[in-house]
Amino acid sequence: MSNTGLCRFIAGPLRLLPPRLHGGGLSLMLNHLLAHPMADGELDFLRDRVVSLEITDLRLGFRLMLGENGFGSVSADAEPTVRFSGDLYTFLLLATQREDADTLFFQRRLRIEGDTAIGLHLKNFLDALETLPLPGPARQALDHFTDLYSRRCASFDAPQTRQFSPGRPFQ
Repeated sequence: MSNTGLCRFIAGPLRLLPPRLHGGGLSLMLNHLLAHPMADGELDFLRDRVVSLEITDLRLGFRLMLGENGFGSVSADAEPTVRFSGDLYTFLLLATQREDADTLFFQRRLRIEGDTAIGLHLKNFLDALETLPLPGPARQALDHFTDLYSRRCASFDAPQTRQFSPGRPFQ
């Protein structure tokens, strides 16, 4: 299988799932991983604010809000307070903490739009986590997937320049 075919195979199933399912899964994961900081009030600055994550190369978008019961998925029509966008590899680098958000931002791989004060606060919160609170096997799987994606799929070309409509980014 060629690298292009492998990359489409890896990303393909993600595009087939309904956006609400993606957002629901991401919400469940964040609620589990960030339960202690949420309980301690460290994420209260996000309460009732819409955070948009857009993975440009997969044409996937997530809109999440922190409410009384934790993170939840919200409609694609909800106006985001802050939007983070970049390609999948950029988000993998963030998730594995191989690169910090500042580096990716200044390399123009990660874009932050909207309420930048909220975005900066969120970025600083994530930077302050010494390690992601992932169980060992999940952390190892994420590291291996990032290595595979880096070798086979990651584009080191100029950042994506495609723009999406903010109201309906991936329709």
